[in-house]
Amino acid sequence: MEDIHGIRPPVQFGLDPLLFKIILIATGVIILFVLLFFLIKKYLKKRKPVTDPQHLSKPMAPYEAALKELDLLFQRQMVDPELFYFDLTAVLRKYIGSSFGINAIEMTSQEFIKGINSLDFDRVQKKEITGFQKYCDPFKYAGIAPPRDRARQDLSFIKKIIGQIEKDLKKPDELKPGELKEGKK
Repeated sequence: MEDIHGIRPPVQFGLDPLLFKIILIATGVIILFVLLFFLIKKYLKKRKPVTDPQHLSKPMAPYEAALKELDLLFQRQMVDPELFYFDLTAVLRKYIGSSFGINAIEMTSQEFIKGINSLDFDRVQKKEITGFQKYCDPFKYAGIAPPRDRARQDLSFIKKIIGQIEKDLKKPDELKPGELKEGKK
């Protein structure tokens, strides 16, 4: 009777109950995560953003922002003249752009000069800004080094120009209702 062997166990037919439980649990977890995601998204959407004026910080005036940036430039050591003059002219452009409502930062030097000439402020200041812009372009684009200690002078020059423009912008606002720009009626 040695040639008789035992019968093989029955072959499983259909879906394994353990595999079915794993698939069911995984599907439940995925549905739970999707539901949780949409609930969190809905909650965040409903949540009111802080738009109370008392909670929002007030934007800095263009003049104050320009003075702050110039002070930062003054404190920074000038290692790269090209970068320094890019930053210096950017401060001037930002100030003029925000004060007069033009997109001065995005303009080329020639467009900026044309834009300056079309603005309503002192002709001498326009000429000084135009000259300064033309003076800075070789330092910014051609890699020419400025004369020694010239950067500090240019920094104070820009500070003076911005101060003069701000002073001129404040004059018409300070007039009383019965006064004209040239004097009293």
